[in-house]
Amino acid sequence: MSTIILYYSLGGRTKVEAEKLAVQRDAELYAIEEVKRRNILNALIPGCFHSRKRKASEIRPLSIDLNGFDRILIGAPIWGGFPAPAFNTVIQLLPENKEVEVFLCSGGGSSALSEEGTRHMLTDRNCTLVEYRDIKTGK
Repeated sequence: MSTIILYYSLGGRTKVEAEKLAVQRDAELYAIEEVKRRNILNALIPGCFHSRKRKASEIRPLSIDLNGFDRILIGAPIWGGFPAPAFNTVIQLLPENKEVEVFLCSGGGSSALSEEGTRHMLTDRNCTLVEYRDIKTGK
């Protein structure tokens, strides 16, 4: 089974978790980059608001074809209890009928408020959510 890990990371913690998973799963690793790079201030102020509203952000075009993978893992930081906006953009780009795992990273928060909505976003794409988990990355 071919697996890819797509991740968005602002401070580097999600990247570290994605790299660990790539080794464990023998998976390809792909960093998602926003067109307009954020700093911590605009991650906190508009970023958290956009996350809670499930807004997507503009990301650089993917240079890979997701149709070539059986399973797709998606990782992102949790901002204000919800995945960062780049996560929402990635969900919109998923091909139908894929197995998807979601891992969301935070220093101490939880994505419990957003889990049901995230599940719906994936089923709307006709994807199967295989695993959903929060990872506490510490501070």
